[in-house]
Amino acid sequence: MKQIFRDEYFTILVDERQAIVQTIRTGKPFASMRDVEVSFAGLIKALDDLGRARYALLADIRAAPGRNDPQFEEALQRVRLKWISGFRKVGVFVQSAVGVLQVKRYARQDGVKRLVTSDEDELMRYLTEVD
Repeated sequence: MKQIFRDEYFTILVDERQAIVQTIRTGKPFASMRDVEVSFAGLIKALDDLGRARYALLADIRAAPGRNDPQFEEALQRVRLKWISGFRKVGVFVQSAVGVLQVKRYARQDGVKRLVTSDEDELMRYLTEVD
């Protein structure tokens, strides 16, 4: 796997053989809304520069600190589609049942199909299977 981006909050790894891009969230809490905007701007630019159509996205948010305050929810809503759009498939790797519920709520809001699970084998099968 090749690393194409890293900051305090995210790492992006690319597996060319399986055509999977992993965005991995660190456990560091965002200190401010400005940090959210700056981090996601870098993440989105790296994904745009890579190109998305041939890849599946694995968004690993297991380490992300839980947060659902209105200010954060609003900031995340502004960037979420820019983060996940354009990929062949999207899978979200979560830690808990609460995480599954929160990301499924986002999926309904966004209208983008994605598998949300805490089962790594299920996620990899989904991302690598041919439609």
